[in-house]
Amino acid sequence: MDKILRVNNLTTSFITKSGEVQAVRGVSFDVGKGEILGVVGESGSGKSVISLSILGVLEENARIKDGTVEFAGTNLIGLSKKEYRKIRGSKISMIFQDPMTSLNPVMKVGKQISETLLEHNPNMGPQEAKERAIELLRKVHIPEAPSRYHSYPHQLSGGMRQRVMIAIAISCEPELIIADEPTTALDVTIQDQIIKLLKEMNAKQNLSVMFITHDLGVVAGICDRVLVLYGGLIMEEGKLNEIFYKTAHPYTLGLLESVPRLDQEKTQRLMPIGGSPPDMLKPPKGCPFYPRCRWGRQLCVEERPVFSNLSDTHRSACWLLLPDAPSEDNPFYGRQLW
Repeated sequence: MDKILRVNNLTTSFITKSGEVQAVRGVSFDVGKGEILGVVGESGSGKSVISLSILGVLEENARIKDGTVEFAGTNLIGLSKKEYRKIRGSKISMIFQDPMTSLNPVMKVGKQISETLLEHNPNMGPQEAKERAIELLRKVHIPEAPSRYHSYPHQLSGGMRQRVMIAIAISCEPELIIADEPTTALDVTIQDQIIKLLKEMNAKQNLSVMFITHDLGVVAGICDRVLVLYGGLIMEEGKLNEIFYKTAHPYTLGLLESVPRLDQEKTQRLMPIGGSPPDMLKPPKGCPFYPRCRWGRQLCVEERPVFSNLSDTHRSACWLLLPDAPSEDNPFYGRQLW
């Protein structure tokens, strides 16, 4: 599969009065052409910071200290604002979590779509942009598109506002969409509709999607491959079935155990992950998940785990996966992972 995005050793920090917040610490991954990549983790794991680093829209106190972000053969790190503006919206688009705070409340939604079209298509006139905007509203299944063109965001439901955000994102036919928890603020029924819509866009346009979420249930319904993040690091990476059925990291196990399943008995209790995420002002030297891990060992405190390659598509950073790891109290021992 051709790679549309390659991220190598991305390291992003925030400079604060309290010190340096090391939000992302040497993350490497790629996104294939036409692939939907899920990025999963708790709040504070670095998911959104990675997306903002890719788009070059970090806050002023943020610093990309190392790494490259290669999109379609071009390293985005270090591009000027003018060069970035040519890529944002036209080549890479983003769908934010809350459309009510992302859309301009005093501008009609159709005008906001037209504005994006006119920004990236200098030869397009206002009337053509309006017609294209209405077509896009129909494409994302908004009923009565010509009249909805003249609606303000507050006049639309949450699901329709998110559809408008998707219409803006796909307006210039980008190659990659970064969706930052686009279904979190929606009810389950609308979530399902938005997921189906994104899958439809992916299938029809061979669109690549980087889908950021904390919800493994949503991941199961849309993603081809999954990254599991914690403490600014990748804990595990693999195809959807590998993450769900050949789980190879204690953190991923914890996430799965905390999600309701239809094949569980009604009386079976969910298992929350005890403890709190690490303080990224002073991230741990070893595995960041150690304080919350049921199977942690002294080595986990002293040294950051290296990746074990379990297949061509599956890797995990855990000392328990090494062939010479002790068998006692090891959840992965004898699983024939290698």
